[in-house]
Amino acid sequence: MANYDQHHQQVGTQYNINIDSSRSADTEALLNQGIKFLEAKSYPQSISLFNEVIKADATIAVVYYYLALALLKGRRPKILKRSEVEEIDQLLVSATTCGDSDATVHWFRVLVRDDYYGGNRMNCPPPSVQSILASIQPNTTKLGRLRSLLVKLPMADNTLYSRLLKQTL
Repeated sequence: MANYDQHHQQVGTQYNINIDSSRSADTEALLNQGIKFLEAKSYPQSISLFNEVIKADATIAVVYYYLALALLKGRRPKILKRSEVEEIDQLLVSATTCGDSDATVHWFRVLVRDDYYGGNRMNCPPPSVQSILASIQPNTTKLGRLRSLLVKLPMADNTLYSRLLKQTL
């Protein structure tokens, strides 16, 4: 049977996506579903799935990166609360600690710190943006992943962001 709105025009059916996120679920499937929700800007759902992956297996490095990205919720770092920035920073540290060797994680951390602390004219707690930049090893950045990150970070008026964007094109 068709559904109609208040003007008696036929409307399409809305579907709800339900996911079984039980502990026995495959963590890779949960991670991939979380990434799909992140791409669709369904941040609460992606955050929930990424947290489920961490509960199931805390050694999957890439999930910390995606969770940090989801916690931005499409916002620029400069407007976040300090506690949000610190949580994102800690997740990015966890990603590298768990073995994510792509320097994109470091670039993400640098951009968040530079935009939040520099953009709000605050002193950046250690490590400084410069020391993180100095720790990035040459040829360890996956350019596709970095470009994808830059597209998701809305901070075109940030000088560091602009320079990095020009270098990746």
